[in-house]
Amino acid sequence: MKQYKLVAFASFYTLIVLIIAAQIWGESGFLHPLIENINLYVRELRNMHTPLFHQSYDNYLQLFPGLLLLGLKIGGVKGKFGWKRLLTFIMLSIILTQLVVGILKLTTSVLRPDESNYFSFPSGHTTAAFMTATLLYKEYGFKTCWVGIVAYAAAIVTGMTRILNNRHWLIDVIVGAALGILLTEAAYRLVKIIFKDRGLIRRND
Repeated sequence: MKQYKLVAFASFYTLIVLIIAAQIWGESGFLHPLIENINLYVRELRNMHTPLFHQSYDNYLQLFPGLLLLGLKIGGVKGKFGWKRLLTFIMLSIILTQLVVGILKLTTSVLRPDESNYFSFPSGHTTAAFMTATLLYKEYGFKTCWVGIVAYAAAIVTGMTRILNNRHWLIDVIVGAALGILLTEAAYRLVKIIFKDRGLIRRND
């Protein structure tokens, strides 16, 4: 079973890398026509069914898992990490996601669906939402499956709302979600290297 998960993970992120490469190359990218057709199809569905949709809750929902994490920690609910290790984990996750998303937005220059600017790819809101969801899951996911369900449900709704608000294409959101999880996992590995067994409350890290 573990082998199948590894193959699925590798296949999915290989596709994400190919999509990112295609967006960087622009119209000369070999996947560009497929990406454009998918994006336009989803936008047509949005314009057909919810053309007047406009909500701002996605600006706050992206932070909900992170705020819940800090609230539980401050409230004394024991998680997996001590404060120093957790804060390092949070900071590394923020730095990695902001750096990668910022570079991609500048290098790809994809026009938003609402044509407001050329910083559409990838979705920063979605990346942040999945980053905070993964942070919460890593700290408290061992307690109950509901932690992961609530965290990632908030992240998924954030991504969907970015599409409904006509601020992002579907591919922006998919890649944003993938980056949010992957870069937070990378920060998790870095923290393990830096701290080793220090700062662990629950020792199954």
